[in-house]
Amino acid sequence: MVTRSVRPGVRGIADDAGSAVPPKPGEWDWTVSLIDPMLQGLLQTWQSKCRHGMLPARRDFDPLDMRDCLGWLFVAQVEPEIDDFRYTLIGTEITEHVGRDNTGRRIGEVFGPAGLDLYSQVRDSQRPVRVWGVVDWLDKEHKSYETLLLPLADDGRIVDRFIGAMVFGSAK
Repeated sequence: MVTRSVRPGVRGIADDAGSAVPPKPGEWDWTVSLIDPMLQGLLQTWQSKCRHGMLPARRDFDPLDMRDCLGWLFVAQVEPEIDDFRYTLIGTEITEHVGRDNTGRRIGEVFGPAGLDLYSQVRDSQRPVRVWGVVDWLDKEHKSYETLLLPLADDGRIVDRFIGAMVFGSAK
């Protein structure tokens, strides 16, 4: 299995006092060996919408068909003029577990260089990735997470958005 650790010591999620809490390294799994059944279903849905070598577009995903996972979904858009990405939607289950709603915030602002690197690699490779680890910000080390990040392209070729989902469990 090919994994890559996000670099430790990068700027992380700011706590309520405004100081940065650096995240521990998450593991990047480019083989996308998912554990959670909902994430597996989302990957299968995305794969079914990849036709003739083209990436699916945001419009290919109907929220009514995704009711079971809406609270766990997030959407981010590419902001090429600043070489960053912005969350445009974060599900209520994610915000509840994380303890804040980062909708409208940039990936670089939330996750620093490691987050920018991850999203840039998914954009450039046009491949999905699984990210997993322990939630190590805002005193949530007792939780683990598994995330699926999927590239989208309105024209089928140039990634302009991402859809993904994040689930949580007990850290063991």
